[in-house]
Amino acid sequence: MKKIVSLMLVAVMALPVLAQEEAEAPAKATRDYSEYLPQEGDWSLGFNLNPIATFVGNIFNGTVGNALAPLAGQSLGSNNLFTPGATPSMASIMGTYMLTDEWAVRANVGIGVYSWTRRAYVQDDAARFSDPFSTADGLDTKKNLNVGFSASLGAEYRVGKKRVQGVFGIGVTYGCWAINRADFSYYNAVTEANQNPTNGGLYTGVPNPKLAADYAWLNNPRIISEYTAVGTHIAGVYGSVGVECFVAPKIALGLNVNLLLDYQWNPARAEVWEGWNAVRGERQQITFHDTALNDGFTFTTDNIGANLYIAFYFGK
Repeated sequence: MKKIVSLMLVAVMALPVLAQEEAEAPAKATRDYSEYLPQEGDWSLGFNLNPIATFVGNIFNGTVGNALAPLAGQSLGSNNLFTPGATPSMASIMGTYMLTDEWAVRANVGIGVYSWTRRAYVQDDAARFSDPFSTADGLDTKKNLNVGFSASLGAEYRVGKKRVQGVFGIGVTYGCWAINRADFSYYNAVTEANQNPTNGGLYTGVPNPKLAADYAWLNNPRIISEYTAVGTHIAGVYGSVGVECFVAPKIALGLNVNLLLDYQWNPARAEVWEGWNAVRGERQQITFHDTALNDGFTFTTDNIGANLYIAFYFGK
């Protein structure tokens, strides 16, 4: 009998606890995460976290010269045309604007201006001709200028009311090198007396065979400039699938992958050369078009913006 009474007392004492747990259960199930999630009218800025992941990984694998790359996006994916020489791929500013709680406009805009000048000392041929022991010299110059632009614009749709949302998008991309050229200037001029003047060796390319084949009468030609006539372009469409996990109100870690179809076209490059025309007895400058670069389509799972990123939302 005492055991029965004891069990009844325990049961009575446990009722308030069980009732409280039952009351809290639906509250937990229906917790409001609206303060975490982006809402209509909010806008965001996003930054690529891949450089941070690479930097941290290199700390533990003994990489020499480990450095943190820029935190930005790539508006045309890794297969883009913004790689003149040793220049890294173009970075872009990433952002979204929430049209509704589910629909948003996403954009990446990038611009790159690369301008640099190289100079090299060269002997003064005229001074050396007058005085074989002369040490007079001057400067040859090479100026490079590349100006590029890139952009992607698309719509995205969000699914989920908790801290993890699925993000699906579609959009278009475009980019171009509006200016891509190199210009050379020389201290020693081409003359009848000096048809092969000394130069500083700033041109490291290989003369186009067309130069020797079609302009054989131009003695000792040297380049004056080389440039893409009407720009280099790439355009395409993409679809994306990803998730965003909100680790704090309006701060999300994102991960996505893209399917990209693009077309790249490159016009012929123009080259300007000078040399001595022995037939005419004068310095002559010629301009001709180099062979056009490759054009074609690319269809691949590529990256628009950043596949691992952090986004900050602002607004309400």
